[in-house]
This record gives sequence, C-alpha cells and structure tokens, in this order.
Amino acid sequence: MGMAQIVVLGTLGGLVGAVIAVRLAQTIPKRMGLNSKNRPVVWWGLAYLAGGLYGGLVATMTTADHDWLLPAFLVFGAATLALTLIDLDHQLIPNRVLFPSLGVVAALLSAGTIAEGEWGALLRGVFGAIAYFAGLLVVALVARGGFGMGDVKLALLLGLFLAYVGWGALAVGSVLAILLGGLASILLLLTRKNSRQTKFAYGPYLVVGAWIALIWGQEIIDWYLR
Repeated sequence: MGMAQIVVLGTLGGLVGAVIAVRLAQTIPKRMGLNSKNRPVVWWGLAYLAGGLYGGLVATMTTADHDWLLPAFLVFGAATLALTLIDLDHQLIPNRVLFPSLGVVAALLSAGTIAEGEWGALLRGVFGAIAYFAGLLVVALVARGGFGMGDVKLALLLGLFLAYVGWGALAVGSVLAILLGGLASILLLLTRKNSRQTKFAYGPYLVVGAWIALIWGQEIIDWYLR
C-alpha cells in the first residue's frame, strides 16, 4: 500500500471517527442534568477536521507491516476526541463512554498482538495503564481537587495505548499533559477567566499530550537527548 493510499484511507477513517466522536459526545443522558449546548457551525467543523487530520497522521505512522494497528488507532482517536468534547462542555469524563472505549481498544490491541506475536507490547501496555492511573491517582489525592477521578480513569485508556507503543511515548505523553495543562491553567488565571475554585477540564490536555506523543514522540525524545 502506497503512502498516498494510506493517508487517504486514514483521513477517511478519521472523518468517520470524528462522526462517532460527536455522536458519543451527544449521548450524555438528560437525567444527569447536563443539557447539551448549542455550538456554532465552526466548532462542529473543527471537530470533524480534527478527526480527519488525526486519521491522516495516524495513517502515516502505520507501516504496511503493521496495518492491523490502524483500527485501534482510529478507535482510540474517536474515543479520546469524544471525551475531550464532553469534558470541555461539562467537566466530566463519563464512564459510559470511557470504559466501553477502553474495552474496544484493548480488544483490538489484543487481536493485533495475537496476529503479530507482540506479547511484550501488550504486557507493557497493561503495566503502562496501571502506572499512569496510579500516578494520577496520587496527584489527585495530593492536589485535593486539582484532578478529577474522571481524569484519573482516563489515564487507563491513555496509558494502555501509549505504553503499547513504547515507554518513551508514555513518558512524553504524561510530561506534555502536565506542561500543557499547567500552562493553560496559568493563562486562565492571569486572564482572570478562571479562579482557584473554578472547575478545570484537564482531560483535553491529557489527550493532546497523548496524541503528540503517539505521532511525534520519538522525534521529541531524539531532540531532548541530542
């Protein structure tokens, strides 16, 4: 499969993933008291564009020898995009989206492991999920409100996927999440659009850190060690 074909298929897959993500973001039940917000057309357009770009970027890093990873990447992208949209709207990481997504991603990675025999990668992913979860749990307990339990549970999905790719990806993703989230929080405080008591959606920064690590993690590590 040529690079152009991979990019085209990945982009189309990403667009499909964006559609799924937006639909998932609209599944918050009314009984939870979370009324869906009216969003401008530009916001929806950016959501679909983000999915398409993610699919294209993921496709470029999926070689012909590992095509079986592409479905897992695209499901991961759709799920994390949906969770980002929900968290931005409601400061919530819903279990009804997170845990089914975690199960599907784990199943796809397991299927790929069986096909390729990469048992070490799967085991590393499991340990990475536990490690990232435990690390954010400690931070949440110490910070007393700085992290919500939804963010801590999100670490299971992110840690599984990042560590499956490699320990370097997990390290880069977690560090970037802390840096990006901290910078955004400081900027909001400086511009007086936030206060120490205001709820802060940290999930999107965990996701963005993971996306960057998956796509450019090795380049970042090489730059750092240069």
